[in-house]
Amino acid sequence: MQVQPKPVPPDEVLTSRIAGERYDNAVEAWGEEGWATVGRLCRFFDVMGMKGLSCPPPEIRPRPG
Repeated sequence: MQVQPKPVPPDEVLTSRIAGERYDNAVEAWGEEGWATVGRLCRFFDVMGMKGLSCPPPEIRPRPG
């Protein structure tokens, strides 16, 4: 497991709407992946018997194709 650094905004976000939207998307994806990791850890410790957890259900992502 590895902590992913938060995306750094490029200089273009100050002058380009597209660059700003790409950065927003990168931050959103970074945050979602971080919370998915927290959910996996929560479910792991729940299975191991840790008490007092309230874990989110696993996320089901549609498979391409």
